Amino acid sequence: LFYRYDGEHTCLPAVFLGTLYWFFYGTAFVLGILEIISGELETGVVRFMAVAVKTFVLSLGTTFGMQIVLKEPKDAWFDYDGNCGNIDLDDQWWRIPLYLLCSASALGQYRFPIVDYWRALSVQLVGYEVQYQVFLFLRTRHSQDLQDTAAANLLGAIGAVVFAAIMSYFVESITYYYHARVLQRHKGKFSPFGEFCYKMSEIYIRITNCLGFGKKNDVVYLRMAAKLKEQREEMENPAHSRTEIMLTLEEEIVFIEAIVQAEDLNIWALLMPTLYQLVPGSLIARLWFNTIFLPPLDSECKVIDGTDYNFVKPVQSASHAVFESLLVTAVSLALGTLIGFGVVEYGTYILTKLFCCKNENQQITSDPNASADSIGTINLRKSSRNFFSHTINENNFESVEALSESSQDDEENGFNENPMAEQAQ
Repeated sequence: LFYRYDGEHTCLPAVFLGTLYWFFYGTAFVLGILEIISGELETGVVRFMAVAVKTFVLSLGTTFGMQIVLKEPKDAWFDYDGNCGNIDLDDQWWRIPLYLLCSASALGQYRFPIVDYWRALSVQLVGYEVQYQVFLFLRTRHSQDLQDTAAANLLGAIGAVVFAAIMSYFVESITYYYHARVLQRHKGKFSPFGEFCYKMSEIYIRITNCLGFGKKNDVVYLRMAAKLKEQREEMENPAHSRTEIMLTLEEEIVFIEAIVQAEDLNIWALLMPTLYQLVPGSLIARLWFNTIFLPPLDSECKVIDGTDYNFVKPVQSASHAVFESLLVTAVSLALGTLIGFGVVEYGTYILTKLFCCKNENQQITSDPNASADSIGTINLRKSSRNFFSHTINENNFESVEALSESSQDDEENGFNENPMAEQAQ
């Protein structure tokens, strides 16, 4: 209605593609191809077909609305009035801010924690800029093919994966000191660098909570840390009668959340929103729209044996080669993701061999006084998780029953119910 009563001066395809983009399953489309390439043929084909059917239903519903409101929906879609393509993004200063705003909207759709937006936005920006700059560099030399699109998407996906892995490593290295301190995994003081990282992490948590978008339980756990430290010291003291750390049900929930937060960052948590922005969601929509609204016909007159013949064929311009562009974009993104993971894996292996002389067969000990700068800090953190033993409120019948079942499972599996008490003895 806005398009109709505003004089039909709006780029209607841009409105539809920009709106339907948030409803389409572009990420699932790329993941389906990724699974097919990886050997998961059945899962990949099912995902691929499901995405195709769902997006076609959405596109078909949109055309029904256009048919009800507009007199010539086909003319509006093909933009015969020249309302589209009038803005050159290369000359606009707001190109990157606009992309970051759209990326933040995608993070909201993923229910991404606001306090960690900066991580995901950084990965999204790197993937987009690599893709965009490579495409600008190659488009003049590949104006008649799609090699520029393939190369741009391939390198954009590789850049996003590599940057996400590097960011995860540095974030884990910095937050290690905070988690080691609040979870009582390290006794005494850290190095000056470690103390600085801990202070910065604590200040960041308090500032984000003051601004209203941090996690409230992080501040609650900071207040709990003193209580946990006191109870642990009492439990490690042979002269004290304490044999376990007592937590209320509310404290237990906060404690478990703190343990989960101390785990390694899942790189896919950063890559999924990035792929969502790079995948061809609008191309899927354009494919189905061009299936419903057939492309215009081109008539050519030829004289054969003195007789004039009119040859009519569909216009095959670059804007209508949607299916080819869709497959090139999706496959190049899937391959770029796989290659990116390969670069990260083998790059990490080579760097470890070059700069770390640690024996691979050497077992990581759980000595809390071990150096925090060791290459095995990740394994140390995982193994030292057993340092903390806690019980839940015995006044809660359901909690006691759950604890009993958990203890029975631990006994069957040969686990010690209270490794902290064993160490204290």
